[in-house]
Amino acid sequence: MVSIDSPNAYELREFAKNKVITGINSDSFKSCFVRFLGLDDTPLDHVEFGNLSLYQKCTVSSLQLLDEAVSKSDLIRLLGQAPRIDHTPMPWVSDLIGIMTIKWLVQQHNDAAMEEKYRSWISKFVPQQLSRNRLNDFENDIAQYIQDSTLNNNTATIPLFLHYHGKRTISEQNDLRKLINRFFSEFKEQVTSDISPLFIAMMIYCFDRANRALAVVPPNNWQLEDLSLFLNRIPDGLRRWTWEVQKGRTANSEPVTWSIENEYHVQNLLYVLLAPIFNDIASEINLPPVGQRNPRADLYLPSLHTIIEVKYRKNSTKTFSTLIGEISEDSPLYHADTKYQDASLVCFLWDHARSTQEHTKFKEGVLKIQGVDECIVVCSPSFM
Repeated sequence: MVSIDSPNAYELREFAKNKVITGINSDSFKSCFVRFLGLDDTPLDHVEFGNLSLYQKCTVSSLQLLDEAVSKSDLIRLLGQAPRIDHTPMPWVSDLIGIMTIKWLVQQHNDAAMEEKYRSWISKFVPQQLSRNRLNDFENDIAQYIQDSTLNNNTATIPLFLHYHGKRTISEQNDLRKLINRFFSEFKEQVTSDISPLFIAMMIYCFDRANRALAVVPPNNWQLEDLSLFLNRIPDGLRRWTWEVQKGRTANSEPVTWSIENEYHVQNLLYVLLAPIFNDIASEINLPPVGQRNPRADLYLPSLHTIIEVKYRKNSTKTFSTLIGEISEDSPLYHADTKYQDASLVCFLWDHARSTQEHTKFKEGVLKIQGVDECIVVCSPSFM
């Protein structure tokens, strides 16, 4: 679990996603909506269309995930329903996200008469909700959009969500950039709150799309080539690595050696070097399972959409052939999920056994593995 104060937005996103998945339970519409946003790919076997109410059928149909769909006459019948029976509100009156998807379903028909029926239908309950000032900021923005397709911009999430879904485009790039910057602050504040899982799902969707947009210009305009150049020059900095064998450099001090003794030490060193450049860096990211395998990325740079696979060669017992075999097995697992199938993969080997004569051949072999974009080999400082 990630704490509220977690500085890593990517880890916070994973925490929020788990919160969404556990929060939707077996609710048909919530399950479909989360699937609609691309946050869950589990089968919708539990959604039995024939057992849904008319309103539920319409909301689920709007997402176009199932083979079944409501007819035009069924939709018109829903738009003729009263929001209250004997002064008791219908359950869907307060379901603003569902009502929003009904708006989309009506728009799909491109029927002026049906759109007028929709406006008449929502006029009997949405304006009243807006006037009571009991809605949270997310609900207020959606209610305003439902009513007249405008927005109060109480949140950055709702206008961004509608923009990314093509429902209400933000044409001015400067306005979009300001909204994205505002959104990231909102994301960190709200995903750990007790708002509806569907609002959190919308935030995750916006987080992914905004990150993808910003990745067009990564930190300091870096590309994969810049990252490779930086990693390849690490040995230049390691020449000042503290390695005092016989005595310390200052009077009466004990000799100090900064030992790199295993793979996670190398991973930590790379994190220290890259975190000041990439503030979205994440470590040990669990990727979606592939059968019985559970791949994990050592380091991930979302803004470069790049995975760094760290290897450590302690001695000659660990052969280069074995390392190539491990990398060839790992690469397809990293790219199996649609989210990471186009991610760049950099292999970083820390060779403690100083077999420099083998490095060129090793690099050539690794770069022949499908899905691997770069291979870096660095020797332990004590041997340089």
